Amino acid sequence: MAVVVGGMMLQVLNISIVNIALPSIAQDFHSGVSGTGWVVTGYLVTQAVLLPIAGRAGDLYGRRRVWVAGILIMVLASALCAVAWSEPALVVFRIMQGVGASAMAPTAFAYAAILFPPEKRGLALGVLSGIMAVAPVLALNLAGVLVGVWGWRSVFWFTPVMALIVLVGALFVMHERPPSETRPFDMLGAALAALGLFPLLTALSQASAWGWTAPRTLIFGALGIVFLVLFTWRERTTDDPMLDLSLLTLSTVRNANLAGFAVGGAMFGTLILLPFYFSTVLGYSGIELSLAITPVAACFMIGAPTSGRLMSMVGSDVVVRFAVGTAVAGAIALALGAMTQSYVWMLPGLILTGLGLSSATSPVTTTAIHEAPHDRIGVAAALPNVARYSGGALGGALLGTVLAMSLPASVTADSRLLPLAVREQVAQGMRAALFTAAGILLLGLVAAWRMPRVIGPGARIVAMIPGTGEHPPRPRD
Repeated sequence: MAVVVGGMMLQVLNISIVNIALPSIAQDFHSGVSGTGWVVTGYLVTQAVLLPIAGRAGDLYGRRRVWVAGILIMVLASALCAVAWSEPALVVFRIMQGVGASAMAPTAFAYAAILFPPEKRGLALGVLSGIMAVAPVLALNLAGVLVGVWGWRSVFWFTPVMALIVLVGALFVMHERPPSETRPFDMLGAALAALGLFPLLTALSQASAWGWTAPRTLIFGALGIVFLVLFTWRERTTDDPMLDLSLLTLSTVRNANLAGFAVGGAMFGTLILLPFYFSTVLGYSGIELSLAITPVAACFMIGAPTSGRLMSMVGSDVVVRFAVGTAVAGAIALALGAMTQSYVWMLPGLILTGLGLSSATSPVTTTAIHEAPHDRIGVAAALPNVARYSGGALGGALLGTVLAMSLPASVTADSRLLPLAVREQVAQGMRAALFTAAGILLLGLVAAWRMPRVIGPGARIVAMIPGTGEHPPRPRD
């Protein structure tokens, strides 16, 4: 389990570890907001595209094999990121990092779901979900120190060191479980999924820079939709689909992924904007940014594992509704605090948002994979992450667009403390962006309210028997 946790930490750390380094990267390469944004977006979009493919590959060919291949790719890609000679080269290497990282999450959640019985699965998945919730914020703290002391390239040297330790553990500790039966891999389905998700998510993530009605945005979006329609047709007509679409008919899978989409949009969008706000409005730099994010990291460390334990006590549905509702309140409080241009007044919002977002991750993931059969659990475990990262791409673009509407053209990604009048404009834009995040979370709350109770007193959904795709008989009332 420690090896699985280490790999998950690597995958999620690399989502946001570069956020604080972006101003320094922009300054070194003399690039604008849209260019540096691809350093984050390329990694995120690549993972969203490849997660279901990696999950299905693990189901068919062995999860340990896929895991080790992902680690090796991450080591090489991270080293190349550290020596990147230009912004385009850095973006390409970040995309390569995303290829390796896509193997981590579906493999980790599949191992947890298989190794632990349903009554203990909530705690195990709570630990993994806690890693997913805590790591992005810890990454901001870590990056603040690394950038402040050694420069932005140091954030990429951290990954190979940790990855090699995880790789040794994987080779000696992780045991391969052969698949229950040999099935062909749906190459055409995988290709159509990639051809659909990549242009669509690219359009969503770049819409704030390109313009929502710009030809590039519309063409990429249309291409993505066309290929996803073809993907749906393929999965409905083939005997061995990459993604069994019948999974989406389950209320556990459908509503949990909708809630995860909203949580991802609010979380990644907010985490991308906060360093920019702290830098331009409050004048914080590397280590100060790290300290400013620390309360959020602490809340994530508390909220994620605690929600895993609470599910068995009060019910998974109660936990997810309370968590998303808390995140809504936190986003509103954060929006109001941003207008004061005072960190003290933003602190309550940071705490509520951190507790809410981190506490939602575990029940969402647990619910989404609760009914998945053993031979489909890898791809089922990938879906919440696809939803989360897709939501992150849309949320980052949408919140970035709302913020940009209030910014003068002179403000760039590498801007530091701005003049008073411009700081007021940034604060107004931040307030509007955070209110938008609250609106996204409200939609997520609707989906969370429809999620059934899968763990806890009176749970009405019983996990499928591993490998059979059948439910065990229900006890009589």
